[in-house]
Amino acid sequence: MKFVIIAAVTLLIIVFIISGCSRLAGGLSKKKAASNLETYLEREYGGELTFSDLNRFFNAATMNPNIFTVLIYNKNIPEIEFYTHINVKTILEDDSLPMYGSEKKTIPDLYNGALNRYTIRQAIITDFKNDIPEIIFSTDIITLDFKRNLVAAELPKILENFVAKMNQSFEELFSGYEWSLLIKTDKHTEGFIEIPLDIDDDKWHLKPFMLSEKVNNFNILKTKVEETLQAKLNASYTNYKITDYKKIYLDKSSLSKGAWVHYLNDKRVVNVENGPWKNPQKAIYISYFDLDSLFIYRGVMLTEESDKASFGEEVAQIAKALKDEGVIIN
Repeated sequence: MKFVIIAAVTLLIIVFIISGCSRLAGGLSKKKAASNLETYLEREYGGELTFSDLNRFFNAATMNPNIFTVLIYNKNIPEIEFYTHINVKTILEDDSLPMYGSEKKTIPDLYNGALNRYTIRQAIITDFKNDIPEIIFSTDIITLDFKRNLVAAELPKILENFVAKMNQSFEELFSGYEWSLLIKTDKHTEGFIEIPLDIDDDKWHLKPFMLSEKVNNFNILKTKVEETLQAKLNASYTNYKITDYKKIYLDKSSLSKGAWVHYLNDKRVVNVENGPWKNPQKAIYISYFDLDSLFIYRGVMLTEESDKASFGEEVAQIAKALKDEGVIIN
């Protein structure tokens, strides 16, 4: 009986594979897809544009083996780019894009949008060149390199003005990706503050300052924080263990004080394969440190009941603890 079941399952797998392959049989090869796209771009843009990351996009939603994803960009200015889906079989006769439905967008539409975004970004770079000598826009990070060391009091206002300028062209600049600002200075040439940008009411908003893992001596600080925390757990909270889940806030008023928020698992919670899942993440511990000296000056178990709080309650609890300690994040 076991042999019959295995044979039946194997047969089903083979049928599925053959069926899947038969669906793809009518699809263009990747080589032919690339050739069609090269021909189109050469014909329409005379070598101005090229592409990378061409991959078949076949799933239950499209049921079309000729749909490919691709990154198209300007050869001379690669920052002028757009990511899209194309039908490589019909691209030479019809350049409408298959994933835009009633919008009926074409490659020229997306390229004009990319050109417009680039122009707006360049204008922003020019507007802020006195305060921020180097600004680099990438897919999910906007790098702001001040090329000097900062006085903490000046940074919030510059960032508020920068985001306000971006918001003047929100519709044109929005690309669907979540952006963060990465702050670089002479002292922190790889960056040391990362500030996520939240979106609300079609505008970007600055979230709290977070310590970037790109910062100099990050691994040294991480080791010190975890060793100090582990010693505390060994002495007073033996039921808990450190996880990889953490948030690291940096104080706006000093750009040096920080709060390393560790989420801890309760070792007594054991989930079995067929049993109901229980959340092991029950505790939050905060380690307060000084970035310049890498000194951990205080640690506190904030709660051992984080699994009972809502997300909003947890955020408020952490914010209050940081404020009471003098770590300003809002």
